[in-house]
Amino acid sequence: MDNKKEADKKFYGQLFSKAGWTLGIVVVLAFLYVLFLPKSLDNEAWKWLIIAIAVIKAFLIVRITFTQLSKILGDSHYLEHVLSLFTLIISLIVLSFASDYYALYLNEAANFKTNLIFGEPSIFLFFEFFYYSLISFSTVGYGDFVPLSLSAKFLVILETILYFFVLVFGTANINRINIKD
Repeated sequence: MDNKKEADKKFYGQLFSKAGWTLGIVVVLAFLYVLFLPKSLDNEAWKWLIIAIAVIKAFLIVRITFTQLSKILGDSHYLEHVLSLFTLIISLIVLSFASDYYALYLNEAANFKTNLIFGEPSIFLFFEFFYYSLISFSTVGYGDFVPLSLSAKFLVILETILYFFVLVFGTANINRINIKD
């Protein structure tokens, strides 16, 4: 039992020290462009800024999280640790893209075909885009949200690429996982 406690302490310490920076950067970037960037930018400049920030966040998630956490995964052999790792990575991606979709919608509602009402409270709108991000990540796509603009379609493509990267990452490392209970 002491080995499990020691392994937990080491794993979660490494996990939060490595992924904490990525999570912090993703959250700060999302808040910056959704809440604090000047609204005086025209729609096209705003769209390009959202896309640029989404690409930067995707790069950070891939570069920092996957490379650093693959090292951690090699050290840990508990199912709980493997599931925690993938939960964190998927949560980062889904939340990051939910904020991107939300910002794009606030920029111009015509970026998406949806039944949303533009004046709805922000928390409900964000939840709708969280739902859309989760559905897009899982590649189910119910059709209740449809990206119409080039920028919205690009974000969906980028999220889908990250989905496949997570899938390949998990599959490629399956032989390194010697799961213990």
